[in-house]
Amino acid sequence: MDHSTLAVELLSRPSFEVTPWVDPVCEGGLPTDSDEALVLLCPVLGPSATLILHRLARYATAGPTVWEPGPFAATFGLGVGNRAAKAVSRLGRFGFALIGSSGIAVRTSVPQLPVRWLERLPDYLRDDLPLAA
Repeated sequence: MDHSTLAVELLSRPSFEVTPWVDPVCEGGLPTDSDEALVLLCPVLGPSATLILHRLARYATAGPTVWEPGPFAATFGLGVGNRAAKAVSRLGRFGFALIGSSGIAVRTSVPQLPVRWLERLPDYLRDDLPLAA
C-alpha cells in the first residue's frame, strides 16, 4: 500500500471526509486527542503528523467532518508544497489512519507502542510511560 500516493490523491480532491477509526485493539489506550498522546507520539510520528492526528481525532469523536485541502493544510501550517500529504502519509504508514479515496479514518485511541518506537523516545518519557508494548 502506497500511503504517499493515497495521501496525495486524497488531498487532490475538492473535499474529503474525516471519520473516527474505533479499533478494539486500542481499547483502554490513551485518547489520541489527549495531551499525553501529543507528548508520546511526536518523537515517533513527527510534529505535523502528530498535530493533525490530535486535531482530527478531536473532531472525529464528535462525528464525521468534511475538509477542503487548502484550509486543511493552512490549519496545520502546511500550506506550501506537499507537506500536508507527507504528514497524512505518515499517519497511514504508522497505522494511525486509514486513507481512502474519499476520506480518512483516524484512530481515536493510541494502541500499545511497539518497542522500536519506545526506543526513539527520550529517556525521561520512556521512564514515565502510560503505555508499553
